[in-house]
Amino acid sequence: MQVRLEPQKNLAGDPKQATQGFGKVRRDSPPPAFDPATDVDAACAFFETWGYVVLKDCLSTAELVHLNGFYQRTQAERPEAWGLTDKRKPHHRGQGLIYSQPLLDHPELDRYTRHPRSYPVVQRLLGGEDRPRFAEFNFRETPQSAGPGAMNFHHDAVREDRLIRTPFMPSDWLCAIHYLTDVEPGAPCFCVVPGSYRFETLKAAHKALGADYHELPLYGPAGTCVLYDTATFHTRLDGDGEKMRRTWHQYYARGGWLRSALPTTSRYVRAPTPVLTDWNLFPERLALSPDPATRLFFSHWNTAMGEWAASGFDPAVRKAMPRGEQ
Repeated sequence: MQVRLEPQKNLAGDPKQATQGFGKVRRDSPPPAFDPATDVDAACAFFETWGYVVLKDCLSTAELVHLNGFYQRTQAERPEAWGLTDKRKPHHRGQGLIYSQPLLDHPELDRYTRHPRSYPVVQRLLGGEDRPRFAEFNFRETPQSAGPGAMNFHHDAVREDRLIRTPFMPSDWLCAIHYLTDVEPGAPCFCVVPGSYRFETLKAAHKALGADYHELPLYGPAGTCVLYDTATFHTRLDGDGEKMRRTWHQYYARGGWLRSALPTTSRYVRAPTPVLTDWNLFPERLALSPDPATRLFFSHWNTAMGEWAASGFDPAVRKAMPRGEQ
């Protein structure tokens, strides 16, 4: 089945200048890629300044073979989950192909949820070893010959206090994007606006950053991981419309109560980060794990998850939910 992206209108930037953002793409100065085992301090410092960081060699050859094999197998066995049928769901249309909740039926993926290369950096950025909470895990593919999508620059979930709290860190939510294929010029590419996480809109970031504003494509070989604060403006930068790309996206929330400050008070307390979506479900084996650390990691339940658990994890209840089998 040939899948084509549905192009969006450039609402975030200046449509007179570019199909995405403001057209100020900088390809001549790639950012550093840090080794998460030896450069964790430098990686975290870079993230705190710019709202993202690139980590190198985060997946082994065997892991890349396993995950790409998972794509091939499940796209053949469950094409409807990926959006490979005529009945494509709205969330498929902007992404090309996406398998939204593979953890529900595939325990072989559990070992990736706290990957030993990238996860220690996530722990540092969210405030400590016991602070990360699972939010979402999905697989995406921009298929070959999908054409341009002109995805708008956007941020993901944000907390309003990010604009005025002191200090800003730790983050509220993080996303880790692992590249499962090489991402080279011509391929669709994750692209960020460095330093944009403290602005409400892309236009506000463009105005305030002035000459420092730029849109930075993050190229890298398979196995690269990009961590970004969900408040950072980003997009999938279009390539030549022919090359494909596969990525694994995992979102983390911050757990625990945290003392902070606002301009009006030094006694402000940041609550645990709210749930990321109202539809995401956690598998019973993880949500009710006998291991206390795993239960804590999977403890940020939304109301859909609460109702599913109350039903005794009834398959019919799951099936009735949005993306319950996708």
